[in-house]
Amino acid sequence: MKRKTLSFLVLALFTVTASMTAQVNAASQEVQKQNLPSVQAQANPSQLIPLALPTKAKIEMKGGGIRDGQVLEIDERGQKLWIQGAVDKKSLPLSQVEKIVFPNNAVVYTAKGRPFIRGEIQQTTSTQSTWNGIPIGAFRLIDAVKGQAEVKLVPPVVNRGQLRGILGVAKDRQFVVDQMKFDMQKKTMTILATPY
Repeated sequence: MKRKTLSFLVLALFTVTASMTAQVNAASQEVQKQNLPSVQAQANPSQLIPLALPTKAKIEMKGGGIRDGQVLEIDERGQKLWIQGAVDKKSLPLSQVEKIVFPNNAVVYTAKGRPFIRGEIQQTTSTQSTWNGIPIGAFRLIDAVKGQAEVKLVPPVVNRGQLRGILGVAKDRQFVVDQMKFDMQKKTMTILATPY
């Protein structure tokens, strides 16, 4: 009788332990699933970097020719660059744009909305950054009048170390775009920018 009772207690103990283990495992998996997005975000960092586009631009066309104006929109779907000329708004096919060059004497707005002329501000030991292979859709013009924009930098455009450096610079300075180029076959762009 004692052996049957003991066997029954051992079997009951194993059953309870197995049930508790299964519940703990299920709860643990649920917690891991809930934390997965934050873990993935930490493992694959990508950040929006604020940019400033000067209010004047020289658009160099393939095959020659230059258009002057302010960049209003980069339309990825329509594959057009919209600019405000001296008189009216016009579009240019992105496939015909060699590059957009922003002159040094153009007005730039800070993130706080204050205007300055880029050539009149002394640069602190800043070096120009070149970001290649940015998907065109990763660039967004937020306020065309003030040239406020943002770009999402993800690998392979920059690696984690470069991204940390860019974010460190962007904390107290603003990247001002010097030049933009487009590769319509790959649907990517290159941005050259200098922090001020």
